[in-house]
Amino acid sequence: MEVNELKLEIRKHHVTPGVNVLDLVIDADGEKIKVQTQHKDTDRAFQQFVKDAIALGKRLSEARIE
Repeated sequence: MEVNELKLEIRKHHVTPGVNVLDLVIDADGEKIKVQTQHKDTDRAFQQFVKDAIALGKRLSEARIE
């Protein structure tokens, strides 16, 4: 598998108060995906996504190469 870029960015939108912006960029294994979505602070699906992304990041940071 060739991985060129794998990036997940979650940030507050700089223009609209109360809006979260999700940027997802994947360039790996022949796939090139660039997506941006916007969600209100009160969007439960977005809140759960953030929790899942944090959990995944923690698991990946603890993974060891053997």
